Amino acid sequence: MQAIRLLIASVLTLLGLSGCLATGSQPPGTAGAGDWTQAVAGEPVALAVFKGKREMVVVRDGVPEETLPVRLGRSPQGQKRRQGDNRTPEGVYRVCRVKPSRYKSFLWLDYPNLDDARQALKDGRLTKSQYERIAESVERGQCPPTDTPLGGLVGIHGDYEEPPRRYDWTEGCIATVDNKDLVRLVQVVKPGTPVAIFP
Repeated sequence: MQAIRLLIASVLTLLGLSGCLATGSQPPGTAGAGDWTQAVAGEPVALAVFKGKREMVVVRDGVPEETLPVRLGRSPQGQKRRQGDNRTPEGVYRVCRVKPSRYKSFLWLDYPNLDDARQALKDGRLTKSQYERIAESVERGQCPPTDTPLGGLVGIHGDYEEPPRRYDWTEGCIATVDNKDLVRLVQVVKPGTPVAIFP
């Protein structure tokens, strides 16, 4: 736990020194990490996912409280770029809906968010009208459309198998290794809760 606290503090310090926090810009490859402190400032609960470590840290009032093991998409390295790539996105997202699911519960993230949509429009992976649909959902505070080339319906969930799988098996979601962890998360995570996903 101490190592996670030091890692989060180091990331926040580096981002502050780089000027990313002041401008909202991001260094290459951090996909939203520059928004981390702004995303959790004053937030009673936030989640930080460290893909390389397969860990999710529950942060309460800015203090790491608990570390949970997780599993990711079948192709976990790199940023999610398109539907069907089986990658877990990287960046700062928010829970847009909590709903029942065959995976116990589903904490739906707002992937693709505006940062993802802007980059995809710039790269030619989205049309202007597809970008506008994502932007409209953000403006209305809704979950993003799931039928664009970027994919969607990415979230945090458990596993319908018992015992839960202990390898990367999802299509891009974050799966808790223990379904009891998800039950506890659903009690504290609400729509609007920030989720920062790091490489």
